[in-house]
Amino acid sequence: MNPVYDFIQRNRVLAKIEKAHCSKARNLNLDDFDLETFPEILLNCHDLCSLRLSHNRIMDLPSDMFHLKNLQHVSLAYNNLDKFPESLKHLSQIVTLNISHNPIKDLTKVIGCLTTLEILWCNSCCLISLPEEIGNLTNLETFGARRNKITKLPNTMSNLKSLRWLTLEDNNLHSVPQDFCKVPLVHINFNRNNFNTIPPQLAKIKSLKYLHLQSNEFFSLPEPTIFSMPHTKINLMHNPLQLTDNKIFTNVIITNTEHEILDLLGHDSDSSSDNWDTSMVSSDLNYSATESESEDEEVLTDIPRLSKYLLNF
Repeated sequence: MNPVYDFIQRNRVLAKIEKAHCSKARNLNLDDFDLETFPEILLNCHDLCSLRLSHNRIMDLPSDMFHLKNLQHVSLAYNNLDKFPESLKHLSQIVTLNISHNPIKDLTKVIGCLTTLEILWCNSCCLISLPEEIGNLTNLETFGARRNKITKLPNTMSNLKSLRWLTLEDNNLHSVPQDFCKVPLVHINFNRNNFNTIPPQLAKIKSLKYLHLQSNEFFSLPEPTIFSMPHTKINLMHNPLQLTDNKIFTNVIITNTEHEILDLLGHDSDSSSDNWDTSMVSSDLNYSATESESEDEEVLTDIPRLSKYLLNF
């Protein structure tokens, strides 16, 4: 890295943190600053409610994260975390957490300590399983673990009494836990897994409106299960279906006509489900900006960031 650029970045980070500390800011965005370590000075910002540290090179968090006693929203996506940060267990008040795009192999027992979590994103990590302790997250409403290698869900998933939105797209799942029907899900995304039939537990979820099963291993339509789910829109596109008759199910999509796709995406539903389906691929959490920087200040602070490329000639 260019030493001039390093100097500029370090000073920009320190300036932003000092400003947040002096103004008792509730939000701080340190995305894309090429940070290799967590700035210890950040621990003095006791008023922070949300903290963005995505697109850096951070490998671990300090053990004394408990100083950030008001922190509720954390984004650590696109870093170099190779294990779930154990110090997060001290943030018992955390509500939203994004650790996507880190080489994290497992969530460990630490995740069970974050009982106030409502939103958890761990897309594109290196997960092969989920710990039993995830069942402790009884306030969890949204959970996403796309593009991992998860083969089985723990039985404790049935304890997630608040979970409404679940995306486990692009994993190696072929079944769900026996008591999965107890989870009040509205929207499930199981695209690109190994399902060859619709698990009967899903048919028993009365709140389920959208079930995505694209690119799985369906060779035939599970007609009895489909008949028992008249209020659920089911997407079975891109499966190796071998249809022998012309039966039409109004709640099933197996082709890709524009009208059917628009209907399946739920344009007759509330806007939250539409937004969830189309906006969460990036895994980025949206924090409302409350910093008082003017437009001129934003332009000036972006110039040094561009020097990352200009100074390498």
